[in-house]
Amino acid sequence: MRRTTIAALLTASVLALAGCSDDGETDAAAKPKPKATPTQTTPDTPSVPSPNAAQTKALTDALSAIKPELAADEERAVRRAQNVCMDVKGGKDAATMAKNANARYSGGTAGQLTDAQGAQIVKAVKDTFCS
Repeated sequence: MRRTTIAALLTASVLALAGCSDDGETDAAAKPKPKATPTQTTPDTPSVPSPNAAQTKALTDALSAIKPELAADEERAVRRAQNVCMDVKGGKDAATMAKNANARYSGGTAGQLTDAQGAQIVKAVKDTFCS
């Protein structure tokens, strides 16, 4: 009797860990959820361009003029610039765009930026590829 009880408990534990119910169906929580891809947009999300090589160079030069550390990682600088561009295309006001740019680019080797630097970043993004 003791072996049967242990075997039953072990089986129940294995089934619980596997995310299965007694009827063999997989638990809904264990099913993988679809991931959103960065290219997915909703009708309310503005389309954001990717800068070409010349625009990327102009962007990183402009960011370096604000603070050299902002362009230290070109790929990261472009991703952040695309987020700034999303604010521009979304029609956000200048103060919000500057604050958001400041938050996106602050930290790491760049340190804390000012809202004035955030406004300069927004101008650099607009001037180079996001018009």
